[in-house]
Amino acid sequence: MTIRSLTVLDELVAGVREDLAADRAAVPEEELLARAKDAPPAQGLARALRMPPSGRDPDGARVRVVAEVKQASPSQGVIAGAFDPAATARRFEAGGAAAVSVLTERRRFLGSMGHLRAVRAAVRLPVLRKDFIFDPYQVLEARAGGADAILLIAAILETHEMEDLRLQAEDLGMDALVEVYAGEEVARALAAGARILGGNNRNLKTFEVDAGHTLRVFGRLPAARREQLVLVSESGIFGWKEVAPLAGARVDAILVGEALMRAPSPEGLLRELRGLLPT
Repeated sequence: MTIRSLTVLDELVAGVREDLAADRAAVPEEELLARAKDAPPAQGLARALRMPPSGRDPDGARVRVVAEVKQASPSQGVIAGAFDPAATARRFEAGGAAAVSVLTERRRFLGSMGHLRAVRAAVRLPVLRKDFIFDPYQVLEARAGGADAILLIAAILETHEMEDLRLQAEDLGMDALVEVYAGEEVARALAAGARILGGNNRNLKTFEVDAGHTLRVFGRLPAARREQLVLVSESGIFGWKEVAPLAGARVDAILVGEALMRAPSPEGLLRELRGLLPT
């Protein structure tokens, strides 16, 4: 009998399951549903991220940016000691971000739903809840907290679960960014009806990063299907060096967290990431 060792992803999901049980005990699902229905209408993440056919925004930008608010990560530990989610998100908005992603996982990313609510109140941009989502309760929690979209990770979900959670999100007015890494996950994401496809450059089982991974994954997409999707590259992006080949391949958007959280001027880095600085 072979015993599989636990991966970082396994440990993260196990921790979220424990926290979810406590959340469910504290706030009944019926109460969350009422809050979700009372929340202001969600904004469209897909619409905010899709690049025009010309491949350039009106201001000349070559890619759109989902700027991520996070205090820590399993691979880097604490990234931002003095952490103000709302102030950070306002700087991202001022720098031209198309959307803001907020980590809500508590144990290794030090996130919370409070961070998401603070960001929602601070900016006019679409807000993505980024967490390890596998339960309908978490989708309700996201909408009740003001999220406009949720992240669904193919590596932790069966195809039917991805589809069910995506449909639930859309019924509540939200979009779903479906994240893939391995090639077979792309086929499952498409079968689940994904409209926003995120290619992760980080292997969530080992947390190793390969900045070129997204292009290889997206390169397997049929051309006709690719045009129907909003394509997002995630992780391992620090400057125009990583963005240039993505923009050249007509990837719509990038999701950047660590580099922006560490940048002395996130506004300046956002201009670089969007392709607005001289090369």
